[in-house]
Amino acid sequence: MARRIIQVVEAFLGGAIIAIVVTVVHGESFPWILGAGLVVVALFLTSLRLLSDDRLVTVAGALGIIGTVLVLAQRSEGGSVLIAANDAGNVWVIGAAAICGLASAWPSIRRDTAG
Repeated sequence: MARRIIQVVEAFLGGAIIAIVVTVVHGESFPWILGAGLVVVALFLTSLRLLSDDRLVTVAGALGIIGTVLVLAQRSEGGSVLIAANDAGNVWVIGAAAICGLASAWPSIRRDTAG
């Protein structure tokens, strides 16, 4: 049980860290950096789905990404925004949400061992 909790927390924090980094750089040399960031999100969630038999780990990673993007999309006290309402911002928010939903809903793959 403790191992499962640790895996969920690690997946959530990993997703949050990835979302922070991609959010900060998503507007640089559009669309290349943004595309690479979306690929990183997809690979992170795919690896969680393939390496863990527990769907909760993948959902935790997706929630870390989506929750962090949601928080960073808000207007700060000073009035600045990290995710602008432009093409790069829209693609980042919608693309990350779509990838997170797809990875979380992906069916389990049975691992049959020969022997």
